[in-house]
Amino acid sequence: MLRCSHSLIRSLAARSLLLGLGLALAVGAGGCSRTKPKKHWWQFWRAPSTELTAEMQHPDSQFIPPAPDVLDPEGGPGSRSIGPDSGELPPPPVAEGTLAEPEARREQPAGAVSGLQTVYFAYDSAELSAEARAILDQNAQWLKANPGYEIQIGGHTDERGTVEYNLNLGDRRAKAVKEYLVSRGIDPNRMHTISYGEEMPIAQGATEEAYSLNRRAQFLVY
Repeated sequence: MLRCSHSLIRSLAARSLLLGLGLALAVGAGGCSRTKPKKHWWQFWRAPSTELTAEMQHPDSQFIPPAPDVLDPEGGPGSRSIGPDSGELPPPPVAEGTLAEPEARREQPAGAVSGLQTVYFAYDSAELSAEARAILDQNAQWLKANPGYEIQIGGHTDERGTVEYNLNLGDRRAKAVKEYLVSRGIDPNRMHTISYGEEMPIAQGATEEAYSLNRRAQFLVY
């Protein structure tokens, strides 16, 4: 009877031990199978910083970016930068609607206009006086010395007479001057005639002096 009791006790103790080991293994396995829970997007969200940058704190300050490098046309070692730190300023802008002056232009020689003197005519006449011929001889010398220029010969009258008559008279005066200059060796293709009649007086007033100044042939060089 006593032996049976001891056997029963040992059997119960063994079962208790096995049950304890099973529970321990189950708890350990459960602990190993647990994973760290995932975080949601709102757990990573941070409130924006309330600190202002230097530019925001001082809105009137101007930020000047560094000047870009300017390369030469070949892009080689000759490239250089142009900016406030390089000591070299960029070329000034060219205003809109403007062109650069040509390097060379043909300048009108000094005294070109005064070199060709005006000739005057008698009343209602297209004939050249001796004084007018002497002046035209000097004009011919100037034209020979300046072969690159052409001239316009304008015939003028005083205000007396009709408009049509004075236009015709001015034309005859201009052509008389041209013909004389041709006789002195001037190329006719360099000379162009026009009649202004009474429309362009240089002296005002209904006096003989004013009339005599307006009866003329005048030159324009171009």
